[in-house]
Amino acid sequence: MRKLALLLLATLTTAIYAQQPGFSVATIRPSTTDTLPLTQIRGKRFVTVGTTFLDLFKYAYGVHDSQLVGGPDWLRSERFDVTADPDGEQRPSSDQMKALVQQLLLERFHVSLHQEGRELPVFALQQAGTAPPKLTASTANTSMPAGGSDGHGTIGMRNGTMVDFAMYLQRFAGPIIDRPVVDATGIEGRYDLTLHFTPEGTASPDANTPELFTALQEQLGLTLKRDKAKIPVYVIDSASHPSLAS
Repeated sequence: MRKLALLLLATLTTAIYAQQPGFSVATIRPSTTDTLPLTQIRGKRFVTVGTTFLDLFKYAYGVHDSQLVGGPDWLRSERFDVTADPDGEQRPSSDQMKALVQQLLLERFHVSLHQEGRELPVFALQQAGTAPPKLTASTANTSMPAGGSDGHGTIGMRNGTMVDFAMYLQRFAGPIIDRPVVDATGIEGRYDLTLHFTPEGTASPDANTPELFTALQEQLGLTLKRDKAKIPVYVIDSASHPSLAS
């Protein structure tokens, strides 16, 4: 069964990857920075600074820490800088870029993994009440969302869906998000939004900036409900340190 799961995952990834050009040049180097991890799309170039394999995997597969299990400890501790340029002139879509990074991780970290479905504790992102959520429709003419955090309690999203926002909460809201976030809003479309909150454990919190759950409801009309759901879990069977250049 494990071999079948791995085969299905590899087949799916290869099929997606084959729909667009690959990375023509990609470098992965040990990081020397002490700054917050950074992941960006610059034009059509994929760039990261100070990211672990886990950080890269979370971007590529849209998962929470708890959805990647097994493998050596360095996958979660050693940090890398990545620069990768896709083939062709056209900028990949968001899904295409993630598929390219999936392939990069499989090839350069020599990863063998399989996927399982497990029932895990989750946060369900929902509309907070009967009033419409406080969201601004995006006017961007691209399918590529953008999102990030300043590391001090601000999360921004541009041209993103609610699925994208759930992923950004997973990546940027801090340790208070101790489980995967799944979109249960039923909201379609793409939006621009900014969320300001006081991170958990802040030594001198600003009385005017609420904690995450209150900020979500007051500023966006959304809420996070603790629940359980059967979701994908990726099990690392083996991995090795990356080859540095392609």
